[in-house]
Amino acid sequence: MQTETKNSKPTRKLKTVKKDAFSEEIVAFVTADFQRRQNQRLAIERQWELNVNFLSGNQYCDVNSRGEITQEDKRFYWQNKRVFNHIAPIIETRLAKFSRISPTVFVRPKSDSDKDMDDSVLAQKFIDGAFKRSDLESVVKKVTTWSETCGTGFYKIVWDNQGGNNLGQLNGQKVYEGDVKIIAVSPFEIFPDSIYADKLSDCDSIIHARAVSVKRIKEKYGVDVVGESIGVFNLDTAKRLGVTDDSDTGKVDNSAIVIERYERPSQEFPNGRLITVCQDKLLYYGELPYLNGKDKRRDFPFVKQDCMNVAGNFFGTSVIERLIPVQRAFNAVKNRKHEFLNRLSMGVMTVEDGSLDTDDLAEEGLSPGKVLVYRQGAKAPEMMDGLTMPTEFSEEESKLINEFVIISGVPDASTTSEASVIRSSSALEIMVEQDNERLVFSAENVRLSYLEIARQTVRLYSQFLTGVRPVKYQDEFNKTKILYADKNVLESDDVYLDSENEMLYTHAQKKDMIFRLYQSGLLNDDNGNVRPSVKEKILTLLGYKDLDYSKGLSKLQEEKARRENDKLKQTELSVEDFDDDSIHVDEHLRFVLSEYQSLNDQQKQRFSKHIKEHKEKVYSKQNQQQKAI
Repeated sequence: MQTETKNSKPTRKLKTVKKDAFSEEIVAFVTADFQRRQNQRLAIERQWELNVNFLSGNQYCDVNSRGEITQEDKRFYWQNKRVFNHIAPIIETRLAKFSRISPTVFVRPKSDSDKDMDDSVLAQKFIDGAFKRSDLESVVKKVTTWSETCGTGFYKIVWDNQGGNNLGQLNGQKVYEGDVKIIAVSPFEIFPDSIYADKLSDCDSIIHARAVSVKRIKEKYGVDVVGESIGVFNLDTAKRLGVTDDSDTGKVDNSAIVIERYERPSQEFPNGRLITVCQDKLLYYGELPYLNGKDKRRDFPFVKQDCMNVAGNFFGTSVIERLIPVQRAFNAVKNRKHEFLNRLSMGVMTVEDGSLDTDDLAEEGLSPGKVLVYRQGAKAPEMMDGLTMPTEFSEEESKLINEFVIISGVPDASTTSEASVIRSSSALEIMVEQDNERLVFSAENVRLSYLEIARQTVRLYSQFLTGVRPVKYQDEFNKTKILYADKNVLESDDVYLDSENEMLYTHAQKKDMIFRLYQSGLLNDDNGNVRPSVKEKILTLLGYKDLDYSKGLSKLQEEKARRENDKLKQTELSVEDFDDDSIHVDEHLRFVLSEYQSLNDQQKQRFSKHIKEHKEKVYSKQNQQQKAI
């Protein structure tokens, strides 16, 4: 993070004695505020830990009245306590479906001028490059896993001074370009000022607290702290509250808790505040570092992603929380069923009191060929009759499995009984579509995260980018191209997604829609033909662009026509034989109409003459074709 440099000092100008007193006061304030927020959301954290336990298969645990995670023991030695984990495959299926979400973010130009349109394309390339270098797809998967497990996950978008290319050395230290860095953050590390705020924008301050190794703290801040054993999830919440925590949440040794407190701009602090403390030391004190808010205001460098929003709550809820009661009941039914099957297979023997050595029978059981010796005159031991498996077990098991499907919304269409009797492909398609609709809301939260990450990415580049930077990308022919741009191309942060929610339509449905549009003739031009550029785009959308005989020639023609637009503003150009006249006419006309007010009469005449030559060649070709017919 740019502002948290090594040996950073509070930016406030104070004398040495007063400075120490000020530091102690700030550290005490932030630490007390952090502990208050820990106490406020302790019950929520315990629910998260319970969710993690059930997802991993430790399903005989619960939260007691003292707020502890406790394990449930067997009531009898013979009791079955096996786990039949249906939660894990449900979450895995949901995550697999959400992995299809990988939208392309576009930047809307400030105006319809060619310059602004070109700048928006470059801004999009900046975003795409930042997403690839930060491996955003992996980051999204991590955050989505947190949101599916706990209900909420977070992204942290910062400027990394050590990112980008190495530019050389200055005063013996390496100097880098700097780059945007996107980090997945666990909900266990985020503490809002109120757990009842609906959104990040409703919070006045946010605390990001995490366990950091002592060595890392020394390298980053130049401060020595005492290493401790820190809980990975709860950050020793139970220990600080004086509660014995029996749950195995995992510990990291030789670490300390670094607390970053972000305050939104206010009347007292117009640029907001960022305070970083660790134990009794003040690591950083200053204004919010990033102009990442709307209209270049300073704001929190976080993006929140919920599984399912809850009105009046900062943290969302997970589907696991709803599945836990069903999973408990399912485990109980399955175990009781297996116990009953054991009774049926082993049998239950009735023995007259005192007729034989019951201790020996209980210890060794009825092994094959065992000789039972009972007292003379007593009733012989016999097996109890009438033991049959009650149908209620199977009925309840089926009902619980159906409840898993109803609550999670992720039935497997290939294994459900309904799918086995479906013969119509359209009926199966409708069934899959209905299943995906259950996930649209959660999927839309993932898509909105892409948008907010893109906005903050553009704003950080606009703030920190210096000089001209090369932008690498691959074109449609997998050739690497390099464009050069400065921060002036990043004036627009109006980003949008030019695609619908991936949960609404499958790839097969999208392809089918393209075929229908093609067959209906809606993609034809005025002459009833499919233009080469349209055909090229259709094949690309279908995933068969290699079958296009033109190999992207229409795209190259468009690029050539755009370059000619700039030249025609300065001088006359003749039409060349290898120009695709129809494409050139469209591109030149579009430019003239969009820039009409800024063109002088001489420029308009040059464009008119050039377009006229293209049209004459188009008419000439059409006449030749008609004569040939």
